Amino acid sequence: MAATFLTDEQTLQDIQIRDSRNRSIFDFFDQAVTEGGQHFLHQLFYSPQLDVQVIIERQEKIRRLTCVTEVPFPFYRVILKDLEKFVKRAHSGLRSSVGLMDIFGVRTPIYYYKKRSIIEACDFLVKLHAFYIQIDHPEKYPDIQESISTLRSCLSKLFKDKEWDADKLKVNIFTIDQFDRLVRYELAAQIKQIISDFYELDAYLAVAKVATAHSFCYPEVYPKNHTGKIILNGVRHIFHATPVTNNVEISKDKKLWFLTGANMAGKSSLIKSISVILYLMQIGFPVPAESVQSDLIDGLFTSINLQDNLELGYSHFYVEAMRLKTIMDQIEPQSNALVILDELFKGTNLKDASNAILQVMSSLAEIDGPYVIVSSHITELSVPLKNIPSIQFYKMNIESDDKGHPIFTYKLCPGVAEEKIGMWLLEESGAFAAINRLLPHRNDS
Repeated sequence: MAATFLTDEQTLQDIQIRDSRNRSIFDFFDQAVTEGGQHFLHQLFYSPQLDVQVIIERQEKIRRLTCVTEVPFPFYRVILKDLEKFVKRAHSGLRSSVGLMDIFGVRTPIYYYKKRSIIEACDFLVKLHAFYIQIDHPEKYPDIQESISTLRSCLSKLFKDKEWDADKLKVNIFTIDQFDRLVRYELAAQIKQIISDFYELDAYLAVAKVATAHSFCYPEVYPKNHTGKIILNGVRHIFHATPVTNNVEISKDKKLWFLTGANMAGKSSLIKSISVILYLMQIGFPVPAESVQSDLIDGLFTSINLQDNLELGYSHFYVEAMRLKTIMDQIEPQSNALVILDELFKGTNLKDASNAILQVMSSLAEIDGPYVIVSSHITELSVPLKNIPSIQFYKMNIESDDKGHPIFTYKLCPGVAEEKIGMWLLEESGAFAAINRLLPHRNDS
C-alpha cells in the first residue's frame, strides 16, 4: 500500500494544478491576504492525503468559515510581515529605565519603530479576537475557543483594565519599554503562535471564499476501496465561465472507460475536470461539482499534453510509450489510482495504435488495480473491446441541426461516438478556402 499519494509533475502540469505558463488551479484558490497565509495554502495544496480523518478535518476548517466569507478581513500583508519580524527580534528580558535624553524629548528612529510596532501588534490582536468571535458563533469550536482564550490573556496584560482600543493605548517614553518587554519577551511565545494560527486561518478563509463564490461542494469521502465507487454529480471544469455539467460514476467492476468523441466534443475538458475534482478531494478542498461520494484514491496520473523530444530524438509515439511505462512503474499492485490516457497512441498509424490500445486495455483489465480512462478517436476498437467485461463505453454527445451541422452538447452519455466531422471542421475553419485561393484557376476570373 502506498504511504503517500502518488502523482508526478507531468500530471500536475497536464491538469493545471501547477502551471508556469498559464493560470493554475492553485492561482484560482490563492486569495490569501498575507505571505504566511500563501505559504500555508501552498503547503496544503501540494500535500494530498490518504487519511480520511485528515481530509475531513481540513474540510471542516474550511466549511466553518463560510459564515465570515463576506465579513471584512481587516488585516494587511505588510503589517503582518513587519509584526512577525518585530516579535522574533530577541529581547533580553531586562527592564530598562528612562534616560536623560528621553526626558528632554529626544526621539530616535528605534523609538518610533518600537512604538508603531507595539500599536500594530495590539491592533492586530484586538481585531483578530473580534474576528474569531464571529467564527465561533453560534457553533463552538474547541480550537477557536482556545485561540480566543489566548488572545484575551494577551490583551488583558497589554491593556490591563482599559478599553481594548490600540488608538487609545498610551505608548510614550515612560511606558514604551514596558510594552516592548511584554510583546517581545513575556508574551512573545503566545503572539508567535497566534500569528502562526492566523496564517492558517488566512489560507483556509481564501479557500472558503472561493467555494462560496463558485458554489463548490464538499466531497463525502470514504477509505480506499470502502465502496469501490467514484460518484461525481454535476461535474464542471473549474475555469469555464458557463460550464456544462456531467454526472460520472466509475466502479471497481467497471474500472475501465473507453471514451470517444469528435474533436471539440469536450473529451479533454471532461477528463481534466474529473482529475481536478479528485485531486482537490484528496487535499480536503471543496470541488466544482454538485455532489461527490467517493473512496479515496491512492494516486492520480495523466498522459495528456505530451510533446516530441527532439533533443533525444524521441518521436511522439515513443514519448507516449515512455509516459505509459513511467506511470505503470509508479503504481503498486492493488492500487486504486486513477490513470487518464488522452488520445492514446495518436502518434502512430491507425493499425498500430489500434493493436496497442487493445493490448493495453486487455492487460489492464486483468489487474486488480487502477481505474483507467482511455480517450480515443478510434471508434472501431469498440468491437473487440466489448469482449472485456470491465470496460464501459462512453461518448461525448453531438446532435445535429436541421441542416445536418453538428451541435456540440458537451454532455457525457453511454455509447460509442460515430460522428465524423473532421471535414466539416476544416471547412468551417476556412482552411480549404485558403488553399483554393492559391489555385491558378481561382484567379482567372
